[in-house]
Amino acid sequence: MARLRNFGQATLALRYSDWIAAALVTLVATYLHVLFLLNAGGLWRDEVDLVHLSLLPSLSDVWQNLPHDSCPILMHLAVRAWSAAASLGNTDPFLRVLGLYVGLFLLLAFWLASWTMRKGAPLLAVTLAGLNVTIIRAVDSLRGYGLGSALAVLTLAVIWRLTRRPSLPAFSCAVAVAVLSVHSLYQNAFLLFAACCGGFMLCILERRWRDTLPIFGVGAAAAISLLPYIPLIVHAQDWYVLYKVGFRFSTGWNQLSEATGSPLTGFTWVWVALWIGALAAAIFVLFWRRERLPDCARNLILFAGTSLVFGAAGYAVFLKLAELPTHYWHYVPLMAFSAVCLDAMFFAVWRWARPAAMILAVVTVSTAFLFELPAVKCRQTNVDLIAATLSSEVAPNDYVIVHPFYCGVTFKRYYKGAAPWTTLPPVEDYTLQRWDLLKAKMQTKDPIAPVIERITATLQSGNRVWLVGNIPFDQRPLQEILPAPNDPSGGSEGRYSFYWGVQVTQFLSAHCRQRAVVMAPSTMTAFDYSGPLYGAEQLLNNCVNQFENLPVFMMSEWKP
Repeated sequence: MARLRNFGQATLALRYSDWIAAALVTLVATYLHVLFLLNAGGLWRDEVDLVHLSLLPSLSDVWQNLPHDSCPILMHLAVRAWSAAASLGNTDPFLRVLGLYVGLFLLLAFWLASWTMRKGAPLLAVTLAGLNVTIIRAVDSLRGYGLGSALAVLTLAVIWRLTRRPSLPAFSCAVAVAVLSVHSLYQNAFLLFAACCGGFMLCILERRWRDTLPIFGVGAAAAISLLPYIPLIVHAQDWYVLYKVGFRFSTGWNQLSEATGSPLTGFTWVWVALWIGALAAAIFVLFWRRERLPDCARNLILFAGTSLVFGAAGYAVFLKLAELPTHYWHYVPLMAFSAVCLDAMFFAVWRWARPAAMILAVVTVSTAFLFELPAVKCRQTNVDLIAATLSSEVAPNDYVIVHPFYCGVTFKRYYKGAAPWTTLPPVEDYTLQRWDLLKAKMQTKDPIAPVIERITATLQSGNRVWLVGNIPFDQRPLQEILPAPNDPSGGSEGRYSFYWGVQVTQFLSAHCRQRAVVMAPSTMTAFDYSGPLYGAEQLLNNCVNQFENLPVFMMSEWKP
């Protein structure tokens, strides 16, 4: 009897092994999210921009200034509500907790989607996406990518439910989730379209023509809800042109490889193999042996496979149309969406998917603890440390220069010193990243002349000039740059920013006797886990986000 009881328990454990494994992987992922919360430090410029925009005096102000951010209004409303919920409000630790909740919401979305689509545990999804450092850092940051990724996953699930069992409650739920999804990220509209295409494919193959109408209604409702953003998007094109460099698929592939190559670079090829396998499975089921699979498995493969193909294609179209430079975090919504599609397809048809997913989970968890922990502990910025140091070191008559200008939003948040500060060029508002004000400065002749005058007066009076940021030191003669758009090189923001930086450093080299490195940037970033630190090691963490890892220089003693 005892032997039979033990055998029954072993059989039950085997049957629910994927649930147990998925739960353990989710716990590990939760630990990594908490680790990021405890080590992320201050907000970096994109987070500061969203927080400051969210906390403008009125909702009308938020809406009017929305073109100065790159995502719709939902995350701004979440930050505004979260900050209003407690007296801690706008403090970094309190806001970081909101980021943690968004990251955990994505893990919950994987479970809800898996249960809705196949009544199973999301072992493959939480392994691929839950333990990926790119996704952890992106979704826990105070941007739209975390909330947008979670809602994209849930949209896929509710459209599957609507496709299989159309009803008024299912339709209402799908409309609500789809509208929220497209109001969290603009690119989610393309993922919503992909999920609708999956539903259309299933209904057409089964000749359920009437059931396509609710799916179309969900897409139409989401599209109509985006119409108020059209004037804002058109208005923003006036200054977005400054950094529209075009989108190249080769560059996109490099950044997608960087995003999927976690915890090891070889995991990129795991994603590629799964994508290819999913495409092959969908084609195989569509054209051959459809009748040899159970209806539920066949339908799920066709729905998820169609959604995956159209999702990837639509996302590429979005990036191409936007013509903006991309970074690894821009691919996080597509990765989360893909992970759920892959999980649904492979567990629906292949018996070996369960043991293969378990092996992958063990390998991923092991490599995550061996190689990923330093990246999860990486600070988001060192500007908060710089500002704290300068706030206590600068004299009231010193002068602080921050470069590039968009780092001014972070510096403004944390700097409490008495000395005046500016950027190159000076702009009138550092609450947000005001590219429109930068464009206006680019159209004027010598916009940094007031900065040069203030540097001269500061040094001649025996005070110090502090340079914060990646200011280029170049002794080569400068070619004159004309006000935009008359310069032969065009209206590239990068060229003007470099020109202004060199102007300042050449002037200081000619008129300053003493120069010292006050704080050097960390030599370790989220994608470079080894290397010695130099300078100000007691102030810098071992790893800093490479997009806001700035040095500090101090210049003194006037030289005629």
